[in-house]
This record gives sequence, structure tokens and C-alpha cells, in this order.
Amino acid sequence: MISSERARRRLKRVTTMVAIAALSVGAASALGSHRTLSRHEARAAAIAINLRSKDLPRLASQSNPITAQQRRFSAQLTSCLGGVPDRLAYAEAQSPTFTGSGSSSLTISSTSEILPSAALVAKDLAAVEGAKGIPCLQSQLGAQLRGTLAKGDTLQIHGAPLPAVVSGSDGTFALRFVVTVNLKQGRKSISVPVYYDTIGFAYGQAEVGFDVLTTTAQPSATLERRLGATLLARARAAIG
Repeated sequence: MISSERARRRLKRVTTMVAIAALSVGAASALGSHRTLSRHEARAAAIAINLRSKDLPRLASQSNPITAQQRRFSAQLTSCLGGVPDRLAYAEAQSPTFTGSGSSSLTISSTSEILPSAALVAKDLAAVEGAKGIPCLQSQLGAQLRGTLAKGDTLQIHGAPLPAVVSGSDGTFALRFVVTVNLKQGRKSISVPVYYDTIGFAYGQAEVGFDVLTTTAQPSATLERRLGATLLARARAAIG
């Protein structure tokens, strides 16, 4: 447990940056047959898929528009991975950011992107599944977070695959990044683990993802499976 309000504020700044850095990712396995969405239909579909307040009624929600900074992060990551450029997307949308407090803080958000074809979605997800996936994500996350640290603070990041969370999609994957934040307090150093799970799936032209971030305790696998099932159900309803 962090022993001072100053340390709490610094940890909050780091975890906020992790949430900003969170990007939807996934891995393709098979392309199903779905209705083709036009560019005109894409925006409504992207919004309809994302998480809503009723999905997480015990958490506080905050507006979470896509910022210029997030677009820069996304473009950098896409370049590293060799994925599909964001400019080709018909539409993209983010859910609000949902947060809870307690001994282990919790932050959740989702994103959805509609691309011109299921083949482009598969290409994008395959880029993340490849050898560059974890290294690119880990490198970008580290570069962003280290810029937020106070003098004397350090961090380490380790990324690894998780067991599949979403079933019944056209492709899915899950990654966990464990960020150990070492906060300097006088002559002492306090280490706090931050867990960042990023989970994604493909469904037709939709690339959908959600991010779960916690401190001190690992995210709930039951919660993540529920959120994945909710988002997949909405993708099916929006696309058919």
C-alpha cells in the first residue's frame, strides 16, 4: 500500500498514462460471412458496440474522446507493427473511461473500429499476433510512461500472452503487461504493481478491444470474459 498522498498522486499519474496508451489489438483466426457495412453505416455501428454505463454500474464514468495524442500513439504503434493505417478506417469510437477505487484501483475502457473489409481487419490483427506484437507495445508503453516519472522513480515492464478471453469471434487475443512502478520516498522505495490487460477480437469489418487496468491485484478473469461476451454480442447485433 502506498504510504503517502504524494506517492498516490504520482502512481495515479502513471496509471492514467497507461490508460491513455491502451490500444485495441487482436489476432485473426478465421473470417466469417457477415453483412458488409458501408462508410455511412460505420459510425453508428462503432458507437453501438462499445461498453456503456449499464455494463459497469458500480464504476464512475468519464468522457473519453479520441485525442490527437492518442492518434499519434496509434500511428506510431501501427508503423512499428506494420498494421493497417488508421486513416483507412471507416469509423472509430471509444467508450467512456470507467473507474473504481479501493485497495486495488480499476480502470476499464473499450474501442471499436470499422474497416472497409474483414480482410483488412485480419491483416491488422495478424500484425499484432506476429513477432513484433509484444515488443512494439511494450516499447511504446515504456517510452510514454518513463516521461511521466518523477526524479528517482523507475519502472519495469513485462508483457506476455493471456489465455483466450473471447470465443465465437473471427479472431481474438489477449495480452497482459505488468508494470512495476518503483516510487522513491526519501531513502525508501515503494514498489507497486500495475496490471494492464488488453484484449481484442475481430468480427467482420469490426476490430473491437477493451482494456482493464488494476493496481496491486490482477484483473478479474470472470469480469474480462463477461465484458468480452457483451462486446461480441453487440458486434453481432450491429453487423449481423
